[in-house]
Amino acid sequence: MTKLILKIIKNTFLSLLFPAMIFLVMLFITRANGIDYFISPNLVRQVLVDGLLSSMIALAIYIQFKHGRFDFSGGATILLTAIFGGNIALLLGQNPIIFIVVSIVVGIVLSIITATVYIKGKLPIIICTIGMTLIYEAFTYLVFDADGLKILTVTSLTKFGRLPGIFVPFILAYAVFIIFSYYTKSGREAKILAHNQEAGVNIGINEKRNVLVTYIFSGVIIGLAAVVYGSQNTIAPQANLSTAGILFSFIVPVFIGMFIGKASFDALGIIIAAIGMEIFNYGLDCLGLGAGGWQQIIMGMFMIGFYSFSAKAGQIRSFFMRKAASPAAASESV
Repeated sequence: MTKLILKIIKNTFLSLLFPAMIFLVMLFITRANGIDYFISPNLVRQVLVDGLLSSMIALAIYIQFKHGRFDFSGGATILLTAIFGGNIALLLGQNPIIFIVVSIVVGIVLSIITATVYIKGKLPIIICTIGMTLIYEAFTYLVFDADGLKILTVTSLTKFGRLPGIFVPFILAYAVFIIFSYYTKSGREAKILAHNQEAGVNIGINEKRNVLVTYIFSGVIIGLAAVVYGSQNTIAPQANLSTAGILFSFIVPVFIGMFIGKASFDALGIIIAAIGMEIFNYGLDCLGLGAGGWQQIIMGMFMIGFYSFSAKAGQIRSFFMRKAASPAAASESV
């Protein structure tokens, strides 16, 4: 029992170390530059709202990525889903429940279409999803008079993009991810296929059905994320793979979360990583570097540094373990 408690404490500490270090570093940098408003109620509000949205989109990306598929169409699917869900909700009395229900349905339908093209076309996933991205972007010009989505002034429809309403789609999305990944046959089969596709097929797993089921669950998360994204942003029609920017903006917590999740589990790691990155972004905003070239340079340098550290983490740990063992071995020889 004592060992279990110590393990929980250790894993909790290691999981929270990333956002804690980001907070302390940004606090030091902002104070060193004479900025004393880094710690404020706005910090908690903005980091929480942006972090929950980032977590949801990251989960939608990760549910495919962890099973060996990098779906390039995620950003376009989220935007088109938000456009349909938001505009239909506007037409039907500005009801937020309609917004969330329609978005889930559209997210599932679009995901099934993508999965069907991937299965029937027998194309590499990257080629298939780039093609679907171009198609979904084209539809943003063809529906609702190419107006996109503009609901920021409609208070009833933006409640799921603010506190405390944002917790509704977030909790639902998180529950869907957990249920699929850990409590469904398809989730367990998907892990087998990701690790050894040939062995999974040989033991009787229906790969095509598994892909379809995975995309259905992914579509639910995409629909929920689209509600939050549409509640926080004005969405314009897109073209020329411009939605890839959305995908890559929210993929960072996936990679960091996979590393942090080694101390707990992947879904929690992604949320913690998303919160940490939003603290980082908030600090850059306070420094006046939250947009433009410098923000991209700093973010790129940060990611390269983090990935380099995570790649060498095992070697670093082994080095310190050898150092710690050396005095003990020397004392025994004496």
